[in-house]
Amino acid sequence: MPHSKINGLNIFYELFGDSKNETLVMTHGLGGNGRGYEAQIPDFSKNYQLLLWDMRGHGKSDRPDAEAGVYTRDTHASDLAGLLDNLKIAKAHIHGHSLGGLIAQQFALNYPDKTLSLIVQDSSAEIKEEYVAGWDSRLKDISDNGIESIPVDYTRGWGKKFSEANKDYIDARHEESIARNDAFVYVEDMRISGQDLFENPLAPHLESINCPVLLICGEEDGTTPPGGHVRMSRAIKNSRLVILPEVGHFPNVESPDAYSEAIMNFLDGTK
Repeated sequence: MPHSKINGLNIFYELFGDSKNETLVMTHGLGGNGRGYEAQIPDFSKNYQLLLWDMRGHGKSDRPDAEAGVYTRDTHASDLAGLLDNLKIAKAHIHGHSLGGLIAQQFALNYPDKTLSLIVQDSSAEIKEEYVAGWDSRLKDISDNGIESIPVDYTRGWGKKFSEANKDYIDARHEESIARNDAFVYVEDMRISGQDLFENPLAPHLESINCPVLLICGEEDGTTPPGGHVRMSRAIKNSRLVILPEVGHFPNVESPDAYSEAIMNFLDGTK
């Protein structure tokens, strides 16, 4: 199993495609792992070297104790920078979904010389104060009652059509996530998307991003609604906005063909 030692941790990664091509890095969301993009491997590795990785605390990467300062936007971004250095990849197209989208934005801000382009999928750059309490309530519930207390989500995270036809799939995915993840890590990474994002928003810094940017999201995403992506697109001068119809927070699962086509069209346009 390929691991790379970064910041004292073993970070798991997989590479697909020709190393002579430009590299596309895909960064998963909270509780996920790199293999969440398994369906996209054939398409994306045709003309790009595809790098999938598990963030610290996730998948097959090391899971350090959840102490203050261990799980932050900066530490995750630093892990990715170190991974690229170890693999001798000078620059890459940086993708991130949800929590991974926050990490990808931070990476582009911290390491502009390593960023060929930025793809932010179903994520955000700020959070309104009225939503912080909801994040804190869920965080406390998991801290007190374990990760098993997370309810199955058929509405906010998924498009209506997909959810109605695929409840068994959503149930299985939910159970697998609970079995795979650690409550302490989950809580610390939830802080990144909640209180920390409120106190340290990315939005004021977006105008300094100069690389090409794709903002892509599902029309029915109730977790990170399209409105936030519209605001991000207005703040980033060299950006393209794609809202995929009738899908939610996981367009790579719900509408994989349209999702792949939008990303490939964007990437090919950056050359």
